[in-house]
Amino acid sequence: MGRPRFLCSPLPQLSVFCYSFQIMTTCKEFQEALRTTGHYETAPTNRPSHPARISTLNSFRYAFTILHIVYQCAIKNLFRRFGYAQWAEVCMASVAFAEKLGGIVTFEGFEQRAAYQGPVVYVANHMSTLETMVFPTTLLSFGKLSIVLKASLDKMPLVGASTRTVGCIGISRKNAREDLKTVLEEGAKRLAGGSSVLLFPQGTRQAIFDSKHFNSLGSKLAERAGVPIVPLAVKTDFLQTGKWIKDFGPVDPNKPIRFACGPVLLPELGARKMHEQSMAFIEGKIKEWGLPMA
Repeated sequence: MGRPRFLCSPLPQLSVFCYSFQIMTTCKEFQEALRTTGHYETAPTNRPSHPARISTLNSFRYAFTILHIVYQCAIKNLFRRFGYAQWAEVCMASVAFAEKLGGIVTFEGFEQRAAYQGPVVYVANHMSTLETMVFPTTLLSFGKLSIVLKASLDKMPLVGASTRTVGCIGISRKNAREDLKTVLEEGAKRLAGGSSVLLFPQGTRQAIFDSKHFNSLGSKLAERAGVPIVPLAVKTDFLQTGKWIKDFGPVDPNKPIRFACGPVLLPELGARKMHEQSMAFIEGKIKEWGLPMA
């Protein structure tokens, strides 16, 4: 059982939107479960007996929890106390807060990743901001991680510096050819240095999965770098896209949060087959979970 953790920002104007509570599952316990069993599911003791109701207040509270994560990373980096371990620890709040609202969080299939030693290219579908907060805690269980992010984040004061500290790769999403060059070159450098690379080939959040929008950049990078590709399927409609600010939308604690890890696809398969098999795994999970598809 972890010691009391406080997710409230020291900024007075934000504190009204935050909860303070005890994290029942610590970051280390969560990561150890993924490494040893490949599985994690919210324990009944980690959440209330009934999910919180859908409300504007709870949506604001979750939004400010996400903002607090970003804030904590930036401040820790400013004082040179930020690295992979701190990144994983801070992002654990995204899981803990969802559970405290009554959400059920499930991870499956990660024993496949645990069995492979070395960096990989991860490709995942993209539903909401939630997975970008959860993935650092999850994937850092298996070694260093670099995420391909919007270049605009790299230019934000303090925030950009923290993303560079952990080797994130910024792309514009305006020039496909330039983005391809950046990911292939910078991604190969990260992989050669022992960091895995996470991409969202859809580019932007999509509530309805459409395979036509899932590009093959991840498989091309994996083939070029000579590393495996690992598909990841996510169900994070617990947090919906916002009407005015896309990153922060309504929260529905009745919707389970699910993450599934697919097989480790070796580079000998070639980029085309790695892409096809990655797509097949993600599409299969989307159908299994009953999510809409184009």
